[in-house]
Amino acid sequence: MSSGDGYQRSRTAGYNTKVYAGASARRISTANQPGEPNVDPSTIFGERKTVEQVEEGHTLAPKFDANGLIPAVTTDFDSGELLMHGYMNAAALKLTIETGEAHYYSRSREAIWHKGATSGLTQRVVELRIDDDQDCVWMRVDVAGGASCHVGYRSCFYRTMPFGREAGDANGPLELTFTETEKVFDPDEVYPGVPNPTKL
Repeated sequence: MSSGDGYQRSRTAGYNTKVYAGASARRISTANQPGEPNVDPSTIFGERKTVEQVEEGHTLAPKFDANGLIPAVTTDFDSGELLMHGYMNAAALKLTIETGEAHYYSRSREAIWHKGATSGLTQRVVELRIDDDQDCVWMRVDVAGGASCHVGYRSCFYRTMPFGREAGDANGPLELTFTETEKVFDPDEVYPGVPNPTKL
């Protein structure tokens, strides 16, 4: 069922969710497509029983926060460059595991977000890691098109903050310095009519 604003509602492996893919919205359902694996979060995520099991064991037992989310850090597989930070809910993590492409949960849109579904700048997962207490995901990816930022830059972290002596004499808001001077793409051309996810 489409809501008319780029969202679609679906039920994914027992999770009620919306899937956002902008102008190229894609319905995700429990029905498998030919050749696609069936990965159910209720079966692939283990129960968190002991600290030793979580930290030293071989069972994937992610810890989602009170809002049902887990942070995800994404880096370029070849260069190690930090590309972005986002969040996943259980269904988004399931879809990432199932498809081999990055899916996130957009807090501003309140929907699952298939990275690159609109822009074509998909993130192909090369390696998927989880941290010691299993409450943060690290994705090492290859990026189609070379950019991951919706503003148009390669990385979402395209500005630096002053610190130490550089910030010590500040009398007002600190000034940011751009580390990227050219955009990889024009957001207005890539996302025509799509609401900006940045909220004030």
